[in-house]
Amino acid sequence: MPLAHGQVDQWDWAPRESLTTEQRAQLGRYCQGQYINQWQASQSNNTQLQADLITRDQTGVIHLQGNANIIQPDSQLSANSIQGIPNDYYQASGDVTLRTDNELIRSTNSYLSNNGSAATEFENALFLSHNSKARGKAKSLTQEKNGVVFIEEGFFTTCEPNQESWSLYGTSIELNPTSGFGTAKHVQVRIAGIPIFYSPWLRFPIDDRRQSGFLFPSFGYSGNDGLSFSAPFYWNMAANYDATFTPQYIQEKGEGIDVEFRHLSSFGETTYEQSYFSDQDEGDQILLKLTSHQRFNQYLQSGFTYEANPTENEFPEANSTSIGEKDHYQQSAYVSLNSGNFFNKLTYLTYQTPDSSDDEPFEWLPRVESSYSIANTYLKYNLAVQYTDFYDPAEDDFDGERLVVNQDTSLDFGNDWLTLTPGILTQYRDYQLHDYSSDTDSEASLGHITTYLDTGLAFERRFTNENGTWRQTLSPRLNYLHSPYENQTNIPDFDASESTLTYSSAFSHERFNGNDRVGDTEQVSFGLESRLYDENNNEKWSLKAGQVFYLDDRYVDISGTTSDSSPVDDSEHSDLLTSASYYGSDFSLTANLNYDPDEDNINLAQLVASLTPADRVKVNLSYLYSINNSDSDDNTKQASFGTVFPINQNWSAFAQYSYDFMDDEATKQVSGIGYENCCIKVSLSYQDWIDDDNDADRGIFLQFILRSLSTAGRSNSNAKSIADTYWNQGKTGY
Repeated sequence: MPLAHGQVDQWDWAPRESLTTEQRAQLGRYCQGQYINQWQASQSNNTQLQADLITRDQTGVIHLQGNANIIQPDSQLSANSIQGIPNDYYQASGDVTLRTDNELIRSTNSYLSNNGSAATEFENALFLSHNSKARGKAKSLTQEKNGVVFIEEGFFTTCEPNQESWSLYGTSIELNPTSGFGTAKHVQVRIAGIPIFYSPWLRFPIDDRRQSGFLFPSFGYSGNDGLSFSAPFYWNMAANYDATFTPQYIQEKGEGIDVEFRHLSSFGETTYEQSYFSDQDEGDQILLKLTSHQRFNQYLQSGFTYEANPTENEFPEANSTSIGEKDHYQQSAYVSLNSGNFFNKLTYLTYQTPDSSDDEPFEWLPRVESSYSIANTYLKYNLAVQYTDFYDPAEDDFDGERLVVNQDTSLDFGNDWLTLTPGILTQYRDYQLHDYSSDTDSEASLGHITTYLDTGLAFERRFTNENGTWRQTLSPRLNYLHSPYENQTNIPDFDASESTLTYSSAFSHERFNGNDRVGDTEQVSFGLESRLYDENNNEKWSLKAGQVFYLDDRYVDISGTTSDSSPVDDSEHSDLLTSASYYGSDFSLTANLNYDPDEDNINLAQLVASLTPADRVKVNLSYLYSINNSDSDDNTKQASFGTVFPINQNWSAFAQYSYDFMDDEATKQVSGIGYENCCIKVSLSYQDWIDDDNDADRGIFLQFILRSLSTAGRSNSNAKSIADTYWNQGKTGY
């Protein structure tokens, strides 16, 4: 309590326990109080003098002795004694306090110029800005007429008075409120009073305006690579464009530089990124990316993306940009026109594939697509037309042009308790193909009509428990789908894919994704859904179960020859498809289970759970078991456990363990600790993971943010984990 009262007297600081309920609600989780601005504007436009004794000598100097106060419309000066000439200067000594709106300065002695002929000076000063929460201490503080503050042998921080986690010390510091930045000489950045960084000169922001200058560097050490270091430089060229240059150095590898340029127009944003690294063994390594998205009005948009790896399958060893190692680098442009129910888009898409052993994807030269939809009480109609000129850049297989026309027409005869929707889906495909192996051209086309009937009932009951009146719904669903067989041997596969069968996809009107294959089936899908809502109409439980019953064999697969005498699937029904979700105040759960009753096998088991059993405790659980009956290489069986839990008010620990049962190995192991208060956040973690190349990797990662000053350190960009959950992009909490 003595400390708290001392801070109130010194810094206008009010601890959390003394604040009103409204004031406490505005505080961050880790903040222990707030500054209370005690400035009170004068009701008079004249200067008021107050003291136990006021005299004027023969030279016109006014002397105020004991409880001296000079109250002006825009400031208030108080001290044990004050002397001076009004409208010229004042000299104060003993417990000097100068207040203006949102600013406070305390000192032992001060000189204030009222006519601007000299600077205002304070000795042994404490200064505070209530708005920015910036405060400091100085052996000598001088404020020029233009508002620039000079500090000799002092410090600057935005931390709370009772938690001085970081501070910036300097032999001389200049704070310029007009430009929004400060400069300092012989600078030490101290954390918990311990110097961690020194610079002979430093420039830093004092508000949220963008400023040119060096950002805090990042550094690391590895037994293989030696010392690594990067020092970003930010260049605020204009209000609507800027650039960041990040030199990179790795002792045993080489050096490079990353560049990011951003431009903001009245229509959108354009960004250019480039990462360059000169490797001592492998030579130059370059990645670049240029993106732009422009919205000219509510209807018209356009944009482009250009990614490239000019150094053919060589990737920068150090890279701070958003583009990394890829199999295929996208180069595309688009323009779209959207008027609500009428949408049009033109897209041109190519790729760069650095590794010649990788299959090159089809390019669009170009793709044109249009869609139109109307809907009223009884009728819903959707038309989608798409033309694509596919190109095989390797010219070793096939390519060609494809025209797609899809029309979906349905009628709604339902009401509040009944859904009855019959519909017709017509699909037309036309191909102009070229085969490179035989150097021949061919044509293919397909016309198809699918009919369906979606039905459902809606039941509802209300019941009362100790929490109030709850509501439960029960919704049986029945879907009939008839998609006749059509021979598709001559139909190529440009973008077809097979979706995983889940409860939701069981009621889809198409077997395959994409616009190539039209899946044949005659089936009935049955489902039962129930939802439970609490007294505030928040969904608490969702339970779903369903199954597909096939009335005929299926003969069309994702590719290859089709024949109505060779079924690709002759099962009479699907797995039993179930899904359950629970949403609670401290626990949420989503579970999916596919069960084969004939073979007594589980083909899909998925569980995702999030628990918050106590304040600031987070537990994440996940499990996935998936069997692909057509390709055992795609089988999956893995589990993950992650948690963040507090050690005390400010310290937290976090851990994660992920395991792959198929490969019988741990794929991710993370353990770390973090500290956070109102002005600093720090996390230190050890991470061991399997990368995309199935190689084991490990590292120690340190990140910290000095709020209102800078962020330093790096996260693990190769493997997202519970460490990212705790860090939360540097925001308060996790």
